[in-house]
Amino acid sequence: MRILVVEDDPVLSNGLKVGLSLFGPTLDIVASCTEGRAAPAETEFDVLVLDIMLPDGSGLDLLAELRANGNKILVLVLTALDDTTDRVKGLDGGVDDYLGKPPNRARKSGERSGPARRITMAPI
Repeated sequence: MRILVVEDDPVLSNGLKVGLSLFGPTLDIVASCTEGRAAPAETEFDVLVLDIMLPDGSGLDLLAELRANGNKILVLVLTALDDTTDRVKGLDGGVDDYLGKPPNRARKSGERSGPARRITMAPI
């Protein structure tokens, strides 16, 4: 499994890389919409972990471009924009799962939604 992470916070992106790599996937990390736009053109990814507030634009705009080009990648948004309106906007825009930042460490694995669980429990 190959995961593209589009996240501009180096501490969070490194934490994702360390944590998710324990489950076997390969992670590519970029920090902007521009890089996030270019990466799927060069490599096929199974999952996209996407921040919304990026230095050069909105992750949701990036996702809209990917969807308009026929990309059906599984998308997990990880963002500080965590109220109901933001969640609905993201889900209506093609997001498969939506998690707030910082991630709640106390959240039990059984409470995670389906897409998030499939990312971390994928067979090696």
